[in-house]
Amino acid sequence: MSADAGTGLRRPWLNRVALPVAVLVIYFLSPVSEDAPIGFMAGIVASLAGLALVAWVTVDELRRAEKRLQLVHLALILEVALVSFASVYFLLAVSDPGQFTGLATRLDALYLSMATVSTVGFGDVSATGQAARAVVTVQMAFNLAFVASLVSLFQARLQQNRARRGEDGGDHTA
Repeated sequence: MSADAGTGLRRPWLNRVALPVAVLVIYFLSPVSEDAPIGFMAGIVASLAGLALVAWVTVDELRRAEKRLQLVHLALILEVALVSFASVYFLLAVSDPGQFTGLATRLDALYLSMATVSTVGFGDVSATGQAARAVVTVQMAFNLAFVASLVSLFQARLQQNRARRGEDGGDHTA
């Protein structure tokens, strides 16, 4: 019996390929209709639940000193956040076309979400309504918290590596 028998088989390709692809497939194929308020509300609730899950996992993983997030986890967290915000943007655009300029498709919404995260902002897609601006503002705050978490993670790793090498004790001035 293998060491992984109690915890299931390890499948690194699942985190690296299957999960990110599944997130995009769900995003692009989930039904949305402006005439279906239940679909709109379900989309908003699912997006908010996705963001809450992302926040919870990030905080929980960063809190644990013995287990650190790996790059693949951070990439998946970022993708889920991007898709969650893009879902809200698309649902807002479908329910009220005046909320955005230049946002007509799911790809437009994902593009806006990525442009917001990367702080590029070409200006071809923009929030014009108050609800849209509120959601974009929340994404900007998320971005700041995500970047701060990354910096904290890398700083903790550097300190851990220094402690392992014994470089962090004593006075290093000559």
